[in-house]
Amino acid sequence: MIRHVAALLLMVMCELASAQAFPARALRILVPFPPGGGTDVAARALAEHLGREFSQPVVVDNRPGGNSVIATEALAKSAPDGHTLLLTTDFHSINAAFGVPLPYDSLKDFAFVARVSTSPLMLVAHPSAGAKSLAELVAVAKASPGKLSFASLGTSSPHHLGFEWWKRLAGVDILDVPYKGGGPALADVLGGQVKLMFIVAANGIRHARAGKLAAIAVTGPQRAAVAPEVPTFAEAGFREFVLLNWYGILVPAGTPRDVIAKLNAAIVAALNTGAVVERLAGVGVDAAPGTPEQLEAWVHGDIERYRKILTLTGARPEGR
Repeated sequence: MIRHVAALLLMVMCELASAQAFPARALRILVPFPPGGGTDVAARALAEHLGREFSQPVVVDNRPGGNSVIATEALAKSAPDGHTLLLTTDFHSINAAFGVPLPYDSLKDFAFVARVSTSPLMLVAHPSAGAKSLAELVAVAKASPGKLSFASLGTSSPHHLGFEWWKRLAGVDILDVPYKGGGPALADVLGGQVKLMFIVAANGIRHARAGKLAAIAVTGPQRAAVAPEVPTFAEAGFREFVLLNWYGILVPAGTPRDVIAKLNAAIVAALNTGAVVERLAGVGVDAAPGTPEQLEAWVHGDIERYRKILTLTGARPEGR
């Protein structure tokens, strides 16, 4: 009994010492996508705030490739001391949901720190598609099966999986046209070569208000603040169709709890500043801070959601 109590006291003292000494050197935020995108902007906004908060340099380390697997594996192999973080996305859930071998366990090898943001997607259509609502889109698609086309960002992307899910709910046949990036896909949709696309709501409504595209519906549980005039899929009759992109911060499993608490407090504080909120809004995402427990529950739920989508659609990961 005495030994047990002593061991517990020693563990608590070690955690307190680690938290008080943290951070002892520069921090690094791994980003699983190239510079310039939404994840990169979010990571750099957080890095600036954390640098001031901790009086230590915070480096953003872009490690693109493998649908985020390369950066995630790098985190799993890092020391569990809180000095290396990963800004991850819903690709983390999708990779786990596919069930293919990964060089890490998507849940057990990581500790959850804080959710950073959420963002709905918006389904947009070129005017030549002849639809301004989901009801009209379903009617057009059923009248001419296989004639409409959708710009997809790869079979492992939430854009592709979400649209395949909706196609089955709606009972329509729409051609999938794969692209390697959002820029080329959007260019072809704006040009009318491809008729439909899922896009970040803030970008979609800008093109819709300019008359270049029709804003059909958003994938969130409620209307997007940036586009209050655009209905949700649920409002349009597809009550179970809800899909949110998200960013979150992970650290290696075994990172002391007090270090995680210190990181969470700093990240939540950053996400409550106008400067960071504005930078996130600039790339079409909404700040959505929370506790480590909330992020963990969110990721568990997201994995289960994508498992159901994969079962329904029969989708396979890229290259399989």
